[in-house]
Amino acid sequence: MKKLRWRFTSKREAYSLIELVMSMAMLLIIGMVITSILGVSQKALTKTYENENISSDLSYAVEYIKDEISAADYYTVIDGKIYFIQPKGKKYNYVSFGVNEKKLYRYSILIDSLKKRNKIHSDGVNALIDNVNSFSLEDDGDHFAVKIGYKDKEEITRKIAKRSRRYE
Repeated sequence: MKKLRWRFTSKREAYSLIELVMSMAMLLIIGMVITSILGVSQKALTKTYENENISSDLSYAVEYIKDEISAADYYTVIDGKIYFIQPKGKKYNYVSFGVNEKKLYRYSILIDSLKKRNKIHSDGVNALIDNVNSFSLEDDGDHFAVKIGYKDKEEITRKIAKRSRRYE
């Protein structure tokens, strides 16, 4: 008797159940490693973005204060606070900076005459940056020292050259 030959059959063997489970386990391990690498890089990217924002905010605040100091013809100390005096026509704009409710503010008042004062109440208030823990502006002889404590970071100190005379 003649044997029948099937043309379309092949003699390939199938994968066993153990081989399938092992390949799935290897794929799972590789997937977990890739996911953890992506998670670490995402955290690093977030940290870099946060540091960039902090640097940008601090640069803005320091440059703003520097511009105000440069624009002033005089400066004076009233009640322990430094005020920068800028002439505005026939009036004088007294500008100072301070922290209130974790925001750095620019305080300003327009006064008719330039004379020695014991107290000043500022009318104009502009918030420069948020999340400020501490701020100080000190007269250090040949320059002003600006110290800003931002969020939970270290306090930064910047020196700004004096270009104005002290009014007494």
